[in-house]
Amino acid sequence: MLSLSHRTTLSVLRSVAAQHHKAKHTDMLPCVGTPERAGLAHAIGHLLGTQKLTLADTAITLDEWAGAIAEHADIEYLNLFDTTPNAFCNRLQRSYRHVGAALAQEAQSLKAFLELSTSSERTLISWLSLQTVSGFMLGALLPQAGGWQTRSLFESAGALWELNAGDVVATDSQRWCQLAQRLPSLPAGITAIATSPLDAATWQALKEKGVAHIVELYSEPALGVIAARRSQAEAFELLSHWHPTESNDYLLCLAKGSVAREVRLGQPIAWTGARNFKPVESEPLTPQALPLWASRSASQRSLQDATAA
Repeated sequence: MLSLSHRTTLSVLRSVAAQHHKAKHTDMLPCVGTPERAGLAHAIGHLLGTQKLTLADTAITLDEWAGAIAEHADIEYLNLFDTTPNAFCNRLQRSYRHVGAALAQEAQSLKAFLELSTSSERTLISWLSLQTVSGFMLGALLPQAGGWQTRSLFESAGALWELNAGDVVATDSQRWCQLAQRLPSLPAGITAIATSPLDAATWQALKEKGVAHIVELYSEPALGVIAARRSQAEAFELLSHWHPTESNDYLLCLAKGSVAREVRLGQPIAWTGARNFKPVESEPLTPQALPLWASRSASQRSLQDATAA
């Protein structure tokens, strides 16, 4: 089971409400009996893996709903989404079921890997939807595990200009590419977390801006965060609840409070050590590797062009 604090639950509900209503900067609930309120309750129930939540009709703010959920709901699983691969688009796509116990273990494993002390003075700034597996992990569960404050760039665009020494910033590689070009010099001790590998130019630009630590994650929408590394010269290291198998396509998940399960990776990996691997880069299709229908289409277009000429 997974337990969320009141503060974490409220952050998640704000993310759902902003996506559902396209209206930000308000914690007021839609009026009782309206399709908007029923739709919001359904979206929250889907995210938290249950449609049996009792969300009082007398509540008028998200804070009231968050308090009721945090007090009474032990979460068995969540439905977390993938998003469109675009730095300036936050459209949710397919949802995947994630076991609550595995997510809780993942947060603890990631906190241990980062080697950041528990401190309420540290702030984690996230530019990720909390309804995605990476966003939920980095913007909600990891700060809860570390006892850190949180801020979202979706709600406060100026947060990056208010960083303090030791703070953490988390987003995906495409957004880091944008931020690396715009960020001023940064305070000492800032940690940058990327949800996928960065290109070399972005990595170098962040270092030149003063970022002290860069952590790249290896994750998949259906599985969550699998591994991490602190240098592009290193291989990825499995988080503690993931274990290798004899295959390059499968991993074993052993999370506390959850049944052991073998899962298939979306992309194969190449083992470099007992718990370390490097991603297998997919090779572009050569003309000889094109499917038959594509070769025929290309031939037909060439014939049409020649005839027109």
